[in-house]
Amino acid sequence: MVMKFECECGNRTGLFATGDQDESGREYLELEDDDSMTYIIGENSILFKCKFCGYTYRLDKLE
Repeated sequence: MVMKFECECGNRTGLFATGDQDESGREYLELEDDDSMTYIIGENSILFKCKFCGYTYRLDKLE
């Protein structure tokens, strides 16, 4: 597990490195459990939404 996510409601999930890399050498991540969280990739941010309570977190793109 590379990263852990815990929602305010107590729902937990992890992100794992897949072993695959893009052309810049950055490794792809994969969610541990697709039933506990969804994510939406936008132009300026990524939204993480808990499937249990519906709370949404936003991670802005760094310039």
